[in-house]
Amino acid sequence: MRFIRNTAQILLAVCIATAAASPALAAPATEEQAQIARVEAYLDTIKSMQADFLQIDSAGGIAEGAVYMRKPGRMRFEYKPPAQILVVADGLWLVFHDKELKETTRLPLSATPVSILLEEDVQLSGDVTVTKVEHDANTLRLTIVDTDNPDEGNIVLIFSDNPLQLRQWLVTDAQGQVTSISLGKVVKNIKLKPELFTFFDSDYE
Repeated sequence: MRFIRNTAQILLAVCIATAAASPALAAPATEEQAQIARVEAYLDTIKSMQADFLQIDSAGGIAEGAVYMRKPGRMRFEYKPPAQILVVADGLWLVFHDKELKETTRLPLSATPVSILLEEDVQLSGDVTVTKVEHDANTLRLTIVDTDNPDEGNIVLIFSDNPLQLRQWLVTDAQGQVTSISLGKVVKNIKLKPELFTFFDSDYE
């Protein structure tokens, strides 16, 4: 279960504030701004989603399962055994539940990098800043940081191109530990049951 708990720490670390002053972030060039706008427009077309996922951490730990998303603010990661973890975003909180230990941790959804994907109107500016745009014929990668705390980690969104499709994201913490989530069998804009995005402690006692 080590790597699953590390993943929770990585997601939290991206948005932890520091007391040190942060350097100014340069504005993207014109072509980069065009690619960022493409990504914002594409993400806005995704109202709901279901997919398989493969998770890999820096130590080589592997987990897989199914992910469900519904905007605004709803997401659910169902891990396959032997992992005993459930992750639910209910619109306000991101809930990590360890079924084996019967422990639950709640983080404000807005303080986690996955909140970028759950906004109804995606804006990759303001509270967040795109620091790098990498584009070739087949792949587009955007590196995104918290604008006020750029040294505390980042999230990289990776898309296949022609047509644009979200394939993977990487979360890096301030210590350089990376967790990747790769998507497969993606189905967009389908009806999902509301109960997928609720969590009650009493259901797991």
